[in-house]
Amino acid sequence: MDPLGAEPGARAMRAAGPVVRFLLWFALLYAALIAPWPGWNAAYGRYFRALNAGVFAREGPRRIVRFGEDTGPQQGFDTAITLADAGRTNAAGRMPARVLRLNSRSIGWIPTALFFALACASPVPWRRRARALALGLPIVHLFIVVSVGAYLWNESVSLGVESLSPWGRWVAAALEETLVTQLGVSFVAPALIWLAVTFRMSELGGFLSGGAVSDP
Repeated sequence: MDPLGAEPGARAMRAAGPVVRFLLWFALLYAALIAPWPGWNAAYGRYFRALNAGVFAREGPRRIVRFGEDTGPQQGFDTAITLADAGRTNAAGRMPARVLRLNSRSIGWIPTALFFALACASPVPWRRRARALALGLPIVHLFIVVSVGAYLWNESVSLGVESLSPWGRWVAAALEETLVTQLGVSFVAPALIWLAVTFRMSELGGFLSGGAVSDP
């Protein structure tokens, strides 16, 4: 074989090493995290409801928001959010209300597990990985809370609890569609957060071209 032709190929193999190792470790970690371990989905569902109830639960004179476990016959949901307009309570004590349903695994655990696997498998020193987890996990949780907030906001408009202009209603509906209905952002957002908190701008080109990051 022509050495001049073999040298670029050998360099490419050596450069691909860190990326291949990263992809293998990421695949193993992510598969382990999203596996249907007994009891895990129920435990995370309780955490998800407690997290969002701490931010959004209300028992006010205008709006009532309650989080609970979804025990209805509809499959695929584990969280039920009761949203009611207490300001329009009639003489019989009834008020406009609806029950919103969510799958905490899709909205919450999938993006969390994706970010965790990406950060732990990153081809950077462990100190950098730990820092990425410390910075990124709160941001991922903020993304989850914002997604649930967008859902509540749009459904509050539909129920009549919130009043918005036509432009505002379009924005609220678009946010619910993007963050809750279409789950592609649950994969894109954690990946972008991972890149932002793990790598410096000067390192991204080298990593994407197959290199490892070795500086502390």
